[in-house]
Amino acid sequence: MYPKEEKEQFFQRLQSIGWYQTALEQVFEEIGEQGKTVSEEGDYLQEAQLFGGPFFQKLWLAEEVQNSRLGAQELLVLAMKAVGMPEELSGDKSETNLLLARIAPDLTPHDCFWKIFSKTLRQAFPADDFSQRDGNQKLKRQLHQFRYVISCQQAQWVREHYRQTGMTDAEALASYLKDWPALPYSFQESSRLHNKAYIDKMSEQAIYPDGQASQANIKILIDFHTEFILDQGGRFLNIIDPEGASQNGIVNGASFNYGERNRPVNQASHTRYDVKTPAVWDPRFRRLVIENGGRKFKSPQNNRGPLGYRSAKSPYARKGRSAYKQVKEEIARFKKLLNRPSFLLRSWACFRQFWQKFFAQKNTD
Repeated sequence: MYPKEEKEQFFQRLQSIGWYQTALEQVFEEIGEQGKTVSEEGDYLQEAQLFGGPFFQKLWLAEEVQNSRLGAQELLVLAMKAVGMPEELSGDKSETNLLLARIAPDLTPHDCFWKIFSKTLRQAFPADDFSQRDGNQKLKRQLHQFRYVISCQQAQWVREHYRQTGMTDAEALASYLKDWPALPYSFQESSRLHNKAYIDKMSEQAIYPDGQASQANIKILIDFHTEFILDQGGRFLNIIDPEGASQNGIVNGASFNYGERNRPVNQASHTRYDVKTPAVWDPRFRRLVIENGGRKFKSPQNNRGPLGYRSAKSPYARKGRSAYKQVKEEIARFKKLLNRPSFLLRSWACFRQFWQKFFAQKNTD
């Protein structure tokens, strides 16, 4: 493949990025066995730093097999360097675009690498370690906030591959799920934490982000880790968004799950890695939006009490329908999209766009 001297120099450059010699030897041995030739060094150096790309994944798997807890943390440091992850997200669109550009463009929301990456994180921070303010706090903060980057990337991937002109994000997501019918997607996990509102004590009325008249954000998961949140208008809700994050998106948006679904055998994995961490590691811009100048947006309580998610008399309820029931109705509406042929989704999007343009033109005349 290379003269020994050149190979050593090349490996040193890859090691300077953070990859270990043993992983490099293993991956390049496999390349040689497959009869493949090595392309330009620059290509491999670039691919070794493209998060989630094929070569990056090969190296990650070679490293992950032999990892200790400390080794897993070092691998995660490498990942954060690869994406150029800041210690604190700003929410700025230009920053978001730069981060997305460092992630492999063909990395799908259902790629098995997401599960592998999550496993590495759980290995690096066992039990309650990830939500504790000790150890490598910078890395913990980066990794927690990277959940928002991942969800943003996954939503953007769906937009770029499935959202045709005139389509909503919901229609694009439905098209994606229809294209991959074997995907383990689910509507079963609660959307309660993604339906925060401010409850005015005087009027006992819910005031929703963006001044919405009502709110019923729904959650769709793929293999539990990948998470999409949609508002009633069929728009993705994300905490950062290259198309511009709404107040609802920042408050109630999607966050990739590092943990596994809570079960007695995994010591409440989802709670440890995904539910507890925002209170500790969330970016300042999001905390300020949620605080809302003293009128804090809060999730309904997980009960049927006065502020309960399942109560028809709660301020979160609307016209006698609990927040839980409103969400179920929105999920049923989304499921109807899954039952429509793809060509009808596209045709309806074109038809809707035509009438929107028609009425917009009429209003300017």
